[in-house]
Amino acid sequence: MKKAIIYTLLVLGCWSVSSCKKETSVENGSTGNFTAVINGTPWSAAAGQEQATITQGLINITGISVTNQEISISITDTVAGVYTLNYISPSLAAYANLDSTNLGAFTTSQSSDTTKAGGTVAITDIDKVHQTVTGTFSFNVYRSADGQQRTITSGIFEQIPYTTSLPSGSATDTVTAVIDGGDWAGQSVQASVSDGTLTLVGALSNGSQSIALIFPASTAAGTYSLTANNVTPSYIAVYDLVSNGINSADPGVSGSITVLANNTSTQQINGTFQFTTNDPNVANSNHSITNGYFSVYYGQ
Repeated sequence: MKKAIIYTLLVLGCWSVSSCKKETSVENGSTGNFTAVINGTPWSAAAGQEQATITQGLINITGISVTNQEISISITDTVAGVYTLNYISPSLAAYANLDSTNLGAFTTSQSSDTTKAGGTVAITDIDKVHQTVTGTFSFNVYRSADGQQRTITSGIFEQIPYTTSLPSGSATDTVTAVIDGGDWAGQSVQASVSDGTLTLVGALSNGSQSIALIFPASTAAGTYSLTANNVTPSYIAVYDLVSNGINSADPGVSGSITVLANNTSTQQINGTFQFTTNDPNVANSNHSITNGYFSVYYGQ
């Protein structure tokens, strides 16, 4: 479950990773400032590569530097205050090098040792008139796959413009399914590739419900059973529901992804999927996703 939450927050909350690379923009006519120090080296988000969303009880602030180093912070609340990030916190911060051949992200939740992972984020101001968010942060992030750590200090985000809905993406991109017997269609569809892994997400425009599929971008036509995230190659599906400010990211425990066609020249892929979710330790986590279909462009 924790891995699924990490995936979903990084994909949904950090929506700007794909949308900024495809279409750089700064909302509301404002400019922001997003800086930190990573292992003693100054970091700052590039112009147009800093973005925030406040949707369905969640705050996300994401920035990408000119060297494609990303910091993303997701807070499970929508008011100013000081938030603790640790192994059991529902809030999460992550760091990733988008150019790295190592696909794993560093997060504040991958170790119970507070010297390795965890810290605080202070949301000092949410300006609802100009729709900007301001705050500070300091935390350690850890990657359990290889035991590496990053220390992020002196973090500041100042007057970052925020939106209250997700970007629509291309009108030709589609993600549809039947969720627990009801027809569903993603209103905001995004797809991007990082180090050979394709991540595609269909979501409602307010971010309250989404489906994420993660698998190799080079996948040929065929049917592939879902795997655990530490299996290579990985085929992962996650269903996410936000209700009353609670984020429930449920990974598929059984099911499959079928690629019908993948044109790596035009970077267009389409296929079908179906999966079920069931975490015995989490209430209301049983979901059935059937008749899934996707057709997306995954170029930059």
